[in-house]
Amino acid sequence: MFLNKIFKRVFPALYHKDFRYFWFGQAVSVIGGMIQVTALSWYVYKISGSPFLLGLMAVFEYGPVLLLSLFAGVFIEKFPKKKILIFTQTLFMVQSLMLAVLVWSKSENYWYFAALAVVAGIGNSIDQPTRQSYFIDLVGKEDLPNAISLNSTTFNLARIIGPAVSGIIMKYIGVAECFFINGLSFIPVIYGITLISVPGYTSKKSSRQISTLGNIRAGVRYILRHRILLSSFFMMAIVCTFSMNTNVTLPVFAKDALMGDEGTYSFLMSMVGVGSLFGALFMAIKGKDITYKYYLVLVAIFLGVIQMLTLFTSSLTVISVLLILIGFFNLCFLNGANTRIQLHTENRYRSRVMSMYTMVNTGSTPIGNSFTGLVMSLLSARFGFFIDGLVTVLLILIIFNIYYRRNKVDKKIYVNV
Repeated sequence: MFLNKIFKRVFPALYHKDFRYFWFGQAVSVIGGMIQVTALSWYVYKISGSPFLLGLMAVFEYGPVLLLSLFAGVFIEKFPKKKILIFTQTLFMVQSLMLAVLVWSKSENYWYFAALAVVAGIGNSIDQPTRQSYFIDLVGKEDLPNAISLNSTTFNLARIIGPAVSGIIMKYIGVAECFFINGLSFIPVIYGITLISVPGYTSKKSSRQISTLGNIRAGVRYILRHRILLSSFFMMAIVCTFSMNTNVTLPVFAKDALMGDEGTYSFLMSMVGVGSLFGALFMAIKGKDITYKYYLVLVAIFLGVIQMLTLFTSSLTVISVLLILIGFFNLCFLNGANTRIQLHTENRYRSRVMSMYTMVNTGSTPIGNSFTGLVMSLLSARFGFFIDGLVTVLLILIIFNIYYRRNKVDKKIYVNV
């Protein structure tokens, strides 16, 4: 009984039956997803032999998110989220199985894989805002921070487990099997979603009759009218663009700055994953108790300063500690921003607002990656983290001055952020 009370206090979202169905399925699927991501990067580089073409895959995968997320937000409001998620998970399953077939057939046509990356990007532009806006339907406002953090916990565990499992499968079985296993991992997700009793909020007929562009404009105006949402999105745009480029920074940093090899790179990636996992657990336990109104500002500044410190050390131990802290603060910022935005958004605008969240969070990847790659090309590998951190700190301080000092926002609207 005592342990049950502690568990309920730490993980209250899991006491909602519908969320359990969703979460346990995701716990299996995200590991399969990381197995696929690791295998796909290796195989694409193997068949193309080009770092540029490998980097271009990010454009194919994340470009659709940048272009389509706002339209997806309108689409999501017209249909039950449960049905949308069944559709997107089925799409991802088919895409994974097609990747397996391509590798089994020994295809080395780069553009087939690029086309399937576009398919995944289109699916993500719909799936991510649907998923984010569905949490509040499953657990309510009180347990929303815990649900967001638990979702992040599974993702960050997968970032640690997935690459390791993928390496073993590729070495002893084959690359195609990585994609096949990921395809199978969607079966428990789809089954879990079918068990959910809550269909998800849909808009009223009157809002459905407005044109798609009209609905997008209404969603954008809604964000512009609410200072707390607007400031949150500005800060997200800064942090997501300039502080979340480890997939570009770490390979170059490990090889050129630390004179390491693939093992060094995978180790450093794991350190970021460990930090993110700690951050997810921290937010799951303490997320809804964080009421400090400058929370996002401070976390973003801490994150930027820690990135800047990497310029001044060549010690693998010190770098590892800094990367754990980077992963921790990255996660704390994203979860805090997600919770803050959702708690201050009306249901009728939630899907459109969360589609903007997806666009800023994921759609900024090609921009941030290109900027960081250019910095390291012009300066050196050491300056990737440093310049990203410096730009983050400077821009966040500007936002702080505009939206906090000058406007003197009421303290009450920052509860639970």
